[in-house]
Amino acid sequence: MVDFSFSDEEQILRDNVRDLLSEVLAPRSDEIDRKCSIPRDVIMALAENKLLLMNMKPEFGGSGATNVMTAIVVEELARADPSVATAVFYLVEAAWGKKLEKYGNKEVAKEVLTRAAKGEGFVGIASTEPQSGSDVAGFRTISKKENDHWIINGEKAYISGIKEAKEVDGGYVLLTMTKPEERSRGMTVFYLPVNSPGITYGFYEDMGRCGISTGWLKLKDVKLPDEYRIGEVNKGFKIAMEGFDRARVFVAAGCIGPALGLLDYVVDYLKKRVVFGKPLAKFEGIQFPIVDHWAKLEAIRLLVYKAAWAMDKFDAGEMSLLEAARYSAMAKALAPEESVLAIQEFMRSLGAFGYTKETPLERALRGVMSYFVGAEGGQHIMRIILASDLFGREFSPTKD
Repeated sequence: MVDFSFSDEEQILRDNVRDLLSEVLAPRSDEIDRKCSIPRDVIMALAENKLLLMNMKPEFGGSGATNVMTAIVVEELARADPSVATAVFYLVEAAWGKKLEKYGNKEVAKEVLTRAAKGEGFVGIASTEPQSGSDVAGFRTISKKENDHWIINGEKAYISGIKEAKEVDGGYVLLTMTKPEERSRGMTVFYLPVNSPGITYGFYEDMGRCGISTGWLKLKDVKLPDEYRIGEVNKGFKIAMEGFDRARVFVAAGCIGPALGLLDYVVDYLKKRVVFGKPLAKFEGIQFPIVDHWAKLEAIRLLVYKAAWAMDKFDAGEMSLLEAARYSAMAKALAPEESVLAIQEFMRSLGAFGYTKETPLERALRGVMSYFVGAEGGQHIMRIILASDLFGREFSPTKD
């Protein structure tokens, strides 16, 4: 029979992380959202407890943690800070740092990742462009080889963590086109130090997840040494897809975390709130929608951890990326949607109080919405991926 329980090591990790975050993060979630910044001591607490980039190998500053273990930490971060800002900071490093570790120059990767694991750096992803988000093969940022270095020109948009990266001299996994006419066969990936000459930047004002910045980068004749190239020339599309597949697992965990965490908050409130002489929790009109969402959230949570397990199988060479990607797309398709719907129902059940900023519900809704509308592939894109898998690529609307 299949065992759906976590291993002793995984459960100990969850318990320890939850205890830690109940002290260093949960009491400051409102502050993080209001001040639009994750306090440095919170980041350093994660670093000191060996949680940042824990899925890297020891020589790169990690502990070799599995994707399941990393997803556990993401879920707990999102429970403690339901705005998901802290979870976003954590998961982009975990997902995209792995590409630098696996495919990048070893000396560059060691320097960048060990600093980030200590909380002294930051590794993000610079993929989306103003005219192209999910159409990765349609990017217009161009990289050209000149002797022993590369010249890069283009623009990236909706990039997480620009302020955070600049503060610690961090950088990004950068997707570029070396042969744009070849689309997916003409992509090359680089590590881009965010403070490189030729980069200008600015910020968007997001409606949610305010603790981590979102902005844009413009690159004009940015010069990078060949050592900063990640993987082979024109072979970057596979690296990018592998990164997105891994990130989607962590994103899904980050969406389930707030909803399941807030379920306890809402149930406790409904037990205590008395109307018409009895607790709100006694009314079936209140009970039934909430238990429906509870069941859906638990079902999707199982899917999230199956997706994490599948990525572990891929990392071990025991499953193809195509099969692992199937589960990460399913998890990303369902987790943000259900989390948004569940939190909306929680707000309704609390009435006027649910609409106030006195509860954590509204900042959770604003945060999770970022992954409902896009990020790591929009909801319709996830369905296109799954439809291509189920019906065959010849039926994909993106195939000419």
